[in-house]
Amino acid sequence: MDFKKTIKEFQEFLEKEGQKWEEQRNEKQEFIDKYFSKTGLKELDEGTLRELINLLWAFNGWTNKDYLHREMMESGLEKIRNAFEYLFYSEDPLKKRYDKAHKTIRMLGAAGLTEILAHHDHQKYPIYNRRSKVGLLELGIPETEIPKSSQISGNQYQKFCKTVYELRDRLGKYESGFSDLFYLDFFLYYLSEFGISTSAKKEVISKITDFNHDEAIDQLLELGNGLGFDVEKEYSLMTGCRIDAIWKSRVANLGTISYAFEVHRRGSADSAILNLQRVLKHDPTIQKVVVVSTSKEIEKFKGEISSLHEDFREAVGYFKVDDLNLALENLGSLKTILDKIGLLEMD
Repeated sequence: MDFKKTIKEFQEFLEKEGQKWEEQRNEKQEFIDKYFSKTGLKELDEGTLRELINLLWAFNGWTNKDYLHREMMESGLEKIRNAFEYLFYSEDPLKKRYDKAHKTIRMLGAAGLTEILAHHDHQKYPIYNRRSKVGLLELGIPETEIPKSSQISGNQYQKFCKTVYELRDRLGKYESGFSDLFYLDFFLYYLSEFGISTSAKKEVISKITDFNHDEAIDQLLELGNGLGFDVEKEYSLMTGCRIDAIWKSRVANLGTISYAFEVHRRGSADSAILNLQRVLKHDPTIQKVVVVSTSKEIEKFKGEISSLHEDFREAVGYFKVDDLNLALENLGSLKTILDKIGLLEMD
């Protein structure tokens, strides 16, 4: 890559399309400076959290922000206050502070958490999301140095920071602005959107051989919500019969139609298949039950289900975790495009 040429093109981009980015980021900065200071955190309330959800780019893919707010509030307001105070102001290692906030505050994944951290100190904390990973790959950072998962541990984030710091030092030889991690994040986003190849995007969302069960459920909820469905986590039909996620939609003349998702990481498929059969039997609105897993595990499911009744076989769909990540990536791109042409007003 010709760094000088690419950086020059990026700077020209910032002077035009990038102005909206800058305005939105400044708005978030003022908000976080005011409400997430030591004093502001003591008065953190439901309204502040609702506004935070509306401002964070990490939640742009969500249509129903009220759902996010309700889920986040399940964590407990006092616990949320304490988690943020510990994250920002404790002298404990970053990995410990990150893990505490990540585990305490529901629905606040790595992208949202690191976006908030970056606004707390954008000389110290980089943003971790799909776009940043693609941008790093475009710049030649080895795939082995970049986590594949969208949800990472505190230890992984600490290592990610080190990778970004080293990149900042390299790019600083070409442009002093890269000392600011916000500027570097803009650059990574630019590369992910207008980079010279598509191979980096493929690397980020391919070759998934394992994944986090709860993370996959949250991704399903985000995708379904972004597509306009009403979503629900851990949907119970009856005692002992529960599905990991469900999408519902009201269709004229058809009533409610639903799609149920069972996330399976590894192990025996028997209990999951039995659960899917019970789900179909007890909820007539469900059009399809979908197994979400890796390619290897899905093949096991197909083998088990191949000998079962045809009606059940046809009612089961399969969703690879790789494709789930790809769908979310494309959903974000689609919303960005629609926003640019005025067909979708993003918060």
